[in-house]
Amino acid sequence: MYERTIRIPAECSGVGLHSGASVNLRILPAPAGTGIVFRRTDLDNFEVEAVCRNVAKVSYATSLMKKGVLISTTEHLLSAFIGMGVDNAIVEVDNLELPILDGSAQPFIDMITEAGLRQQRRKRVYLKILRPYEMREGDKFIGMYPNQRYSVSYAIDFPHPLIGKERFQVELSNGSYVREIASARTFGFLHQQREMLNMGLIRGASRENCAPLFRRIRPPQGAGPNR
Repeated sequence: MYERTIRIPAECSGVGLHSGASVNLRILPAPAGTGIVFRRTDLDNFEVEAVCRNVAKVSYATSLMKKGVLISTTEHLLSAFIGMGVDNAIVEVDNLELPILDGSAQPFIDMITEAGLRQQRRKRVYLKILRPYEMREGDKFIGMYPNQRYSVSYAIDFPHPLIGKERFQVELSNGSYVREIASARTFGFLHQQREMLNMGLIRGASRENCAPLFRRIRPPQGAGPNR
């Protein structure tokens, strides 16, 4: 298997889920071996690589930080890159938070599909799990185990009458990411809205970009709590 990048640039605009700020985003092709690099065009093109050493501890979002420069709410785009097999790309943004769009990875999937993919000459490097590895923190748990295939099993337990305990398992091959995961939307509990706003979060949230869960009403279609 060889590395891939997008064939032509793709772009979109929207608002940040937590900041509520307007933001423009552009995905550019990148040379083999680049990886995924975020570029803050509003800060003299400062670049933040999507690598583990740049992961920032920010609540309710997957965020990156380098030398004090933040790139927030990257999870849907990074998920789309993995799901579509994009190894190398430059992501230009002109604000600190990526646009939430409809609250799922699907708009990014559509952008990448329209732009097309180009195979590069460098072979992919894979991380091979040789023995089980597990980590626990309070009631949270994650584990990685040796396997010949790439599969994910995920379980949640929310104290909410519409969710409770759920389990989801998928083998990520043959387009299963696009079919099973990409359209899963951000969800939240309406009774926590005021608390989160007081924390400086969800200032850009709306019915168009997240699925609100009420105490006694079924979740909106596409909420996908466990996906």
